[in-house]
Amino acid sequence: MAKVNHSDHSHFLLRSQARDEVITVLKAEKIDLALLEAKYGFVTPQKVLQALQRDAIQGKSDVFQEDIYEKPMVELDKLVEKQRGTHRRMLEQLLMVEQAHKQALYKLEDEKRNHGEFMRKSDEFTNLLEQERERSVTNFFVVIS
Repeated sequence: MAKVNHSDHSHFLLRSQARDEVITVLKAEKIDLALLEAKYGFVTPQKVLQALQRDAIQGKSDVFQEDIYEKPMVELDKLVEKQRGTHRRMLEQLLMVEQAHKQALYKLEDEKRNHGEFMRKSDEFTNLLEQERERSVTNFFVVIS
């Protein structure tokens, strides 16, 4: 068995590290640019995204943990559903208010009609009283003369 000295071991270690670096760069270059943009959330020059991906690979992190757009889209879907529910409740409340408004208008129209009828009867009664007063005054002067 051959004995490995320290310089051979260092040389082998450097070559291994260089090989790993080349593999990571090649992996980063191979990944689709759209996937990198989705992961990092911005559009930048391809080399920057590849460098970020290379660093992530070297850091032994998962190549793609999750799409950064996935969570906001889930939250947006929740918000849309909440808004739909709120919109439905608002329409229900609007319908209730509209019905209450119609009832109030009917009551006001009824009051207006009743008031008009009361005023007409009051005017008739006042006219009858005036006619009776004139008749009484006329009869009084006829009796006196």
